[in-house]
Order: sequence, then C-alpha cells, then structure tokens
Amino acid sequence: MKRIRGGRGLGDSIYLRPIVEHFLRAREPVTVLSDYPGVFAGLSATVEPFSRFRVDVLAHYVLGKANPTTNQWQDICNSARVNVPLRFAWEPINHELLRSVAHQASGRPVVLVHGGRTPMGRTDGFGAELLPQEKAFRATLDALGEVFLVRIGSSAASPSQHPVLAKSPPLYDLPCHLNLSDQTTVTDLLDLASTCDGVVGQCSFVIPLAEALDKPLLIVWAAVGLASRTPYIAQITPAKVLSKPSSWHVSDDWDVARIAHVTDAWLKTRYWPEEIRACAS
Repeated sequence: MKRIRGGRGLGDSIYLRPIVEHFLRAREPVTVLSDYPGVFAGLSATVEPFSRFRVDVLAHYVLGKANPTTNQWQDICNSARVNVPLRFAWEPINHELLRSVAHQASGRPVVLVHGGRTPMGRTDGFGAELLPQEKAFRATLDALGEVFLVRIGSSAASPSQHPVLAKSPPLYDLPCHLNLSDQTTVTDLLDLASTCDGVVGQCSFVIPLAEALDKPLLIVWAAVGLASRTPYIAQITPAKVLSKPSSWHVSDDWDVARIAHVTDAWLKTRYWPEEIRACAS
C-alpha cells in the first residue's frame, strides 16, 4: 500500500489526484493522506486525514520552488517521481445544482469567480501580499462582457483545524449573478468547475482546479507579491505557478485599458467554445 501526500490545502489535494490515478492505473493500492476526501470521489483509493508520517510518495512543489526552469506542476511530478499530465476526468454528482445554474445562466457562458479572500486561508497574515487589489479584479470582471458570474469560496473552518488555517473570510465583495460562497461542498465545487466555461480568480486553489479540468483560467495577480521581501512569496509568479497555455494573468498594477485588452484576448483563445470567442469584443 503506497501512502501518498501533497501539501495540506485544497489545491494541493487537487494536484494530487492525477498522481493517485497514475498509481491506481498501475494496480498499486493507494492510501491518500488528505483532509479533502471529496477530491478523490469515484476512485478506489483509501483516504485518511492529512499526515506527514509514513509517506511513501511526496507530491509537493516545495522542493523545486526556487528552480526558475520548471513550473509548479513539473515540480510536483519531480517530487513524486512520475511524469503525468495535469488532468483528470470528473463525473458530476450534484445534478440538481448544475441544472439550477444552467437555468439561471439562460445560455450565457458560466464563469466561476474566486477572489477577495485571505490568501492561503492564513490567520497569521503570511502571504497577505498575494491579495490583488479590488479595483483590478472588478475591472477584469467588467471586461468579460455577457457572461454569467458564479462566485465560489468558503469561509468555513479548515477541516484539518490547523492552528493558522482557520478561516478564509471575504475581504471585499465582487459582482456576481449567483453567489455560492459558503454554499458548496468540495464535490459541488468540482461539479461546477467541470461544467463551467471558464474561471477567474486570485492565486489560490482555483489554479489547479481549472487546469486539472482543462478550463480557461484568468488570474488577477498582486504586483506587491512579486516584489515581496519574503522569498517564498516572491517565488509565487505566473511563470512558476501557471502550468498550461490556457492559463493567463493580469496584474493589479495595470491600468483598466490594459486589463481589458488582455481579458479580451484571453476570451478569443482556442480554449473557449467558438460561440464565446465570436462574442468577444
């Protein structure tokens, strides 16, 4: 039985699933050490609470964090000593939720929005520089045009009850057509992501969420984080963290015109359905 872990957060568990699937395809029994068992729904792996003890496979990016020649997913694969794509199939569970969202969207493209929240869910202020400015986030959403915005995220206590990972309350509001903050389970979140058209967010779990499900992703980056005096934070850059060509970013120190131009260009990429690309201004 292989005992496998990544980092402790939700995004870390999402990164872990393709690696777990790799070992299961090789007919190796797997125990996943994660506080987010919903991420592994439908798999034959055993899921136990997160632990750093008796780990056979470590799938974490931290060992390659300072390497400028790799991205975060490559660092995770190198750590786990595998070479697999950042991708997995997800079979929706909450069909009632998805029908409700589709009905309310009335044919408009559905874009998930996650932002304005405490970075990393930390209560000690670490990583606060990763929070993008509200005005830049709003400018990005304004540039999307006629899409249906669904806000996601949770303020609930971390399932691990980690002392500095208690809650991730919203620090500012963002416009949306449907606010599902604090109203979804982990599997609901994966249901929504697997059926949406795109994702806009801050640097968070939405990066692996969108990338693993092959959804176009636009991240609003905080410029002050790139200039941080803390090496761990300064190394969290678009080039390092974004792993797929469908993942783009804007920066919160750009003016509104530049944000709108990049957002429009993103909407015209081949990763969007043709009918959405045709409607981009």
